[in-house]
Amino acid sequence: MFKIGEFSKISQVSVKTLRYYDQLNLLKPDHIDQFTGYRYYSADQMFQLHRILAFKELGFSLDQIRQMLGEQIPLEQIRGMFRIKKNEIQTNLDREAAKLARITERLCFIEKEGKDLTSQDVILKEVESQLIVSSRQRTPFTQIPALFKQLDDFVGSAGGSSQTQMVIWHGCEECDEDMDIEVARLLTHPIQAQPPYTVQRLPEVTMMATLIHHCSTISPCTASTELAMWIEKNGYRMKEDEPRREVCLPHKKFADPNSYVAELQIAVERA
Repeated sequence: MFKIGEFSKISQVSVKTLRYYDQLNLLKPDHIDQFTGYRYYSADQMFQLHRILAFKELGFSLDQIRQMLGEQIPLEQIRGMFRIKKNEIQTNLDREAAKLARITERLCFIEKEGKDLTSQDVILKEVESQLIVSSRQRTPFTQIPALFKQLDDFVGSAGGSSQTQMVIWHGCEECDEDMDIEVARLLTHPIQAQPPYTVQRLPEVTMMATLIHHCSTISPCTASTELAMWIEKNGYRMKEDEPRREVCLPHKKFADPNSYVAELQIAVERA
C-alpha cells in the first residue's frame, strides 16, 4: 500500500488531482485509515489510473469516464479508440506540415519580389516523342507520390520496364484545391493498357523552355513562375494546347523524403 503522496510520485499525478478523482468516485483509495484519515492506494490501482488518463487523452469528460469505467470496456476496444485517435492526430499533423511548407514557399517567393528571377539556367531544346504509361485525374498535388506508387504497381504487374517519372500539368479552369494531373512513366517498350492507365506517345516538341529546380511534393513551387518570367522577358510565348511537363531527375537522396529534383518543361514559340 502507498500513501497518497507516494502514489502521486510514482504515477506522476498530483495529490490534488488524486483527491479530486476520489471526490468524483473515479478513483477511490484502496484504504483510508479511520484514525488518521490517510489515503492509501494499491499498486493495482495504477492500471485504473492509467485508463482514466487514457480516456482523458481521447477527449472524454470526467463524467463520461466514470460511466465508461463502470461499463468495464474491454482492453481491445480501448486500443481501437487509441488507433483511431492516433490516425486522426497524424492526419492533422500532416495537414499542418503541408500548410507550413506552403507558407514557407510563399514567403520565399514574396522575398524575391523585385529581384531578378530570370538568372536561372533556362535552356531551350528539342524534346523528341516519348512513349509513356499514365493516369490522369483531378486530385490535390500532395497525392502525387501515392499516384506514382499505384502506377508503378501497375507497370510491374503488366511486365513493363519503366524509366523516368513525369508529371503532366493540364489546365483546369474549374479546379480549386484539386488539379488536373497526369502522372506518367517513360516506357522502353509498349505494354497492355488497362483503365485508369493509358499507353500513349507524347508528341515531339521542337522548342521547349526548360528549367532544373529543387522542389517538394507537399508545397507549391515557384519554378513555373520563374520560367514564365523568362519566357515573357525573352520574347517567347507558351504554345497552346501543350501542357507543361515536369520530369524527375536522378539525384542524391535528401534528408526530406518529400524533396525532389526535376526539369520543368514548357513548350514555347516566338511571340
